[in-house]
Amino acid sequence: MLRSPGERKLALANCPIPAPGKNAVLVKTAYSVISPGTEFTQANQTHASLLQKAWQRPDLVALTFKHLKSEGFGRMRARVENRLGRPIPMGYCAVGRIEATGENVTDLKAGQRVAIAGMGQANHAEWNQVSVNLACPVPDEVPDRKAVFATLYALALHALRQGETSVGDQVAVIGAGLIGQLVADTARAAGALVTVIEPDLARRKIATRKGRANGFAKASAAPRSGFDSVFICAPGKGNHRLIDDAARLCRDRGTIICVGDVTPNGKRKALYEKEITIRQVRSYGPGRYDPNYEERGEDYPLGHVRWTIKRNMQAALDLMANGRLDPIALITSEIDFANIADHFAKGPDPAQLATLVRYRNAENVPLKPPAPSAQTSVPAHDHVRVGLIGAGSYLGGGLLPLLQEHPKVEIAACCSQSGLAAIALSKKIDGLRMYGGADELLEDQSVNSVVITTRHDSHAELAAASILAGKNVWLEKPIAIDRAGLDLLREVADRTPRHIFMVGHNRRYAPMAAKLREALPTGVKQFHYRVRITPLQADHWLHHSDQGGRTIGEISHFIDLIASLTDSELIELNCHWIDRAAGDSIWQLRFADGSMGEISYLHGNRGEPKEVLEVTAPNFSASLFDWKRLRVNGRVVKRNWLGQDKGQAAAIEAFTRAVLSGKHPALMPSIEDEIDLMACILTAANTTTAQTPN
Repeated sequence: MLRSPGERKLALANCPIPAPGKNAVLVKTAYSVISPGTEFTQANQTHASLLQKAWQRPDLVALTFKHLKSEGFGRMRARVENRLGRPIPMGYCAVGRIEATGENVTDLKAGQRVAIAGMGQANHAEWNQVSVNLACPVPDEVPDRKAVFATLYALALHALRQGETSVGDQVAVIGAGLIGQLVADTARAAGALVTVIEPDLARRKIATRKGRANGFAKASAAPRSGFDSVFICAPGKGNHRLIDDAARLCRDRGTIICVGDVTPNGKRKALYEKEITIRQVRSYGPGRYDPNYEERGEDYPLGHVRWTIKRNMQAALDLMANGRLDPIALITSEIDFANIADHFAKGPDPAQLATLVRYRNAENVPLKPPAPSAQTSVPAHDHVRVGLIGAGSYLGGGLLPLLQEHPKVEIAACCSQSGLAAIALSKKIDGLRMYGGADELLEDQSVNSVVITTRHDSHAELAAASILAGKNVWLEKPIAIDRAGLDLLREVADRTPRHIFMVGHNRRYAPMAAKLREALPTGVKQFHYRVRITPLQADHWLHHSDQGGRTIGEISHFIDLIASLTDSELIELNCHWIDRAAGDSIWQLRFADGSMGEISYLHGNRGEPKEVLEVTAPNFSASLFDWKRLRVNGRVVKRNWLGQDKGQAAAIEAFTRAVLSGKHPALMPSIEDEIDLMACILTAANTTTAQTPN
């Protein structure tokens, strides 16, 4: 089930079944559960106009105008269309059976039942790829129809831990929607005395069934104001009355826990006089939004973090196994997966709590992955028939429009980690074949070339597999992030027939670089390249420890450009780290003819140009200003009025010509040269002494 912001609709879609990542499992879904508050809010956001979305995300609007200023309208439009065109999965709690495990997964196995969690992972989908830390084994005593609630109960348990709830505590729960019901259930199971405040009579009856809790229609009707903790589970963004009501209910030095989307503002008097603590609940527990935990499967030590997401899920399942928790009464409707789009189209129903979504696997109907498209042999070089491995933002907003415009390029197939980006591409490209993984795509004999734009840690392995499959390769930089990756590429290159291999060092192909190259004198030259970078978001994947770091991922761009402007061999490269964690560094280059270069790769101030290259020699000077203006000996010889041109289009043209002719052009380095350059970069980055590429 996908929501497509660009098309402003929700719909089911056929998606390639993903192969599990190294730290993930592939799960065949039996049931998922619709959490109406969260998911209908997301559905409404999908239908919002661009103006409404802009009002909600002014940071993205500012970023769009930044791209417009630096790149021009065409590139900016491609970025926006790529972002809006990518579908977003719905759902975040499900249960199913493991079909396959990643190579690093040791505590889960195929055939095992698991409850799964997380937006973008535990989707309303027949197949889900889920991180090992978001998949929890289900006890035999717990049927699927109960186990599917493990994620939601984990959220409720984390809320109780934020409230430090214990046996005998007086607890009030404001709002008896699905989450409020679960919080009330878990609080009762923990030995607390629960009072539920909910204006809807039907919901109040469910919450107070069999004397589980006291119930009142409004906070003012509650007979006491001595609650140890008050959990706000009602939607209250911008509604200050919720905090005021909760403050009145609290005892002196009580705690208010905001479980829903609540603005934590209220009148100061009660908060001050009672010295009330206000706490937020961040989803299902520690580990949420931490890529080390969620993506790379790194657990927190038990002695330091007692209750992580997975441990909360396991506790919920154990409590269901011994009968302390039972969500069955909260299921107010059950639908087949095929009808889920119609369910969302009807809009929220106040009478509904949990809607269970049933999949074919729940009926023990065999569910097999779709077979790959039939293989067709075609002449190898009449067109460049491209398979896209990875379909992220850079591809969609940068390379893809240029590939589509080229008359000799046919985009034939694609695969992406989750499959969702591939679906977005299939809406733009007629006849595009979608695959669940790179192995399937590389078996497609109609594809003669691949473009690899995945995360950096997979570059070397995917490039090696592509070379062994007999494909021409466009590989985004860096070609590897460690020696093992370089050794693999070198071994493959030494024992396979030659095909075109190109690294996406597009700057050497840029029109301004060509113009500068023509103007440069022979002999010794001095290059000073000033690169100013802006901080990445704290959760950006380039910060992950297994991606090599931002500098290793990007510095080869600038070294390659300087190397392409000389007719001499790079014989020495040094790196001086200023702040390695941030990436700030100075790189010094020396060439065989005596030419020297320096690259200052540093964080800069807002508004500074990202790249300024200055070249000096006897009776010669040139400056290239942010790919917008080239000045030689004091005279502007080339200017880009409509934004930057860093050479992507010219690089694609060079790659296409090379594939069609079967020959590397003079400007395109060999795979051995690219491996040697990256080896030099890795050595320089990890030593303080001068190193040579060989």
